Amino acid sequence: MGTRFICSTECIAHPKFKEQVIQAHDRATVVTGQSTGHPVRCLENKLTHQFMALEKAGAAKAELEEFGRGRLSLGIIQGNIEEGSLMAGQIAGLIKEVKPVKAIIQDIMVEAEQVIDTLGKLQPKG
Repeated sequence: MGTRFICSTECIAHPKFKEQVIQAHDRATVVTGQSTGHPVRCLENKLTHQFMALEKAGAAKAELEEFGRGRLSLGIIQGNIEEGSLMAGQIAGLIKEVKPVKAIIQDIMVEAEQVIDTLGKLQPKG
């Protein structure tokens, strides 16, 4: 749910970051940091390519941590969409607009009610 709320009007994330989420497709995220034991899913960009190259080359955990230092703020708050970390979940490809939190929650409730209604109509096999 965190990725959905990035694209809320109330979220302080940079508009460029929100736009990257909205423009994401179903395979727009990658996982970095696996070699450190702290994997992170992010929108693919120049930073993720560099980070994965360092991991593949066997960079030490300390080197990777130093390389990543300050990158989350750079991407999410300052809007540097190439060199900043753009943490987002796989759901990013399904988010297509910025809305107020109230509208997002209302959408979630409507969808949940539809799913519950559909499930209630299912007949057990047997």
